[in-house]
Amino acid sequence: MLAVIFAAGLSIVVLAATFIDQTGTRGLAEHGRQLYAPHGEQPNPNLLYGLVYLVAVVGLLLWLPLLRAVQSRRGWAPLLATVASVVTGVLAVLLLVATEYGERIFPATWGLLALLPTVAGIVGTVLLLGRSSGSGSLGH
Repeated sequence: MLAVIFAAGLSIVVLAATFIDQTGTRGLAEHGRQLYAPHGEQPNPNLLYGLVYLVAVVGLLLWLPLLRAVQSRRGWAPLLATVASVVTGVLAVLLLVATEYGERIFPATWGLLALLPTVAGIVGTVLLLGRSSGSGSLGH
């Protein structure tokens, strides 16, 4: 359960980091500007930030029901954990690999930050699967 709480918490960290960057340093917006300027285009920084927010919010919306399922010892909690891990992982990888004009749209830092909740979710999934499969084994 702790890994699932950690995954939800890390999704909040992604939200907070995005908000801090958007209202402060604007590193993501500057990266976008540098990417598109040579091609005579102006990126919409709100779209860039919005995509990172979307990844974090989707993750949070997947981890929170999982917390409830784990607390109530639902049998489908390992399945939900697997789905949450896969979905958040795919979204994070998309941030890592999305390119335009042969350049990454998002700096690798953002994709790696978005992967952190997935890593915690994978740990939680493994623990949940072990708990559910271990309940019928000898010694339990």
